[in-house]
Amino acid sequence: MKAFIFKFSLFTSVLMLFALVFCASSCKKDQTCHGIVTVVDTIGSPVANAIVQLSAPSVGGDVVYNGTTDGSGKVSFDVKLPAIFDVYATSLNFLGLSGVGVIRLDEPGKEAEVKVIIQ
Repeated sequence: MKAFIFKFSLFTSVLMLFALVFCASSCKKDQTCHGIVTVVDTIGSPVANAIVQLSAPSVGGDVVYNGTTDGSGKVSFDVKLPAIFDVYATSLNFLGLSGVGVIRLDEPGKEAEVKVIIQ
């Protein structure tokens, strides 16, 4: 009887150890959507210091993200909730020029990219 109890408690301990390792090793998935907007002029040259706005309608009002492009004409956004955003870009270097686009940030953990041409 002692041998049975010992084997049963050993089996239970090993089973609990496997369950603990399995639960502890499960990783959290990235729920953030990542987007990159590239702003270029009509000849395809990157536009630095362009103001970029992402806008999407939601139940509580519009969700808006703002950013400024770097020297390569790119700006990145990390969005908590998936959505399809309208992209508006205006240039500080070329006054009066602007461009529009659409970016789908609807897959958590994935990266989407859009190019906006200012005219």
